[in-house]
Amino acid sequence: MSNNYSRVYNRSVKENVYWIERDSIGLALYDPLASEVNRFASLDSAHTVTLFYYKKADHFNTLDKAASAMNETSELPEQFHQYLVDKAIQLGYELKPDEIGRARYFENKFEKGIKEGKAFKNRGRVTGMRSVIQHGM
Repeated sequence: MSNNYSRVYNRSVKENVYWIERDSIGLALYDPLASEVNRFASLDSAHTVTLFYYKKADHFNTLDKAASAMNETSELPEQFHQYLVDKAIQLGYELKPDEIGRARYFENKFEKGIKEGKAFKNRGRVTGMRSVIQHGM
């Protein structure tokens, strides 16, 4: 055990602990008064664990892959599809110097969609650092 690790668990009562390692979560009962070999034990009862995470949408397959990209659907919510079209139109107008005003118009529409998307993403979520209180353990 490294010094940092033992400092984290410098307590005198049993408690449920968790850690994240190699894309997995570990749950155990930690007993600081037990021998070093027996300090971490399997939990003796079932517990509900809720994980919050951010999911990135999968990329579409290209036409050279086995799955046809023409049959795929986007994981992006439908109300934001038009904003992607607006971005594509903006990029098209930017290729013509005399149409730069129209490019700015579609850029503004796209930026509005970005703001709406961020607001949509944060709805119903807790932000900032929060203490975790264990219940019923």
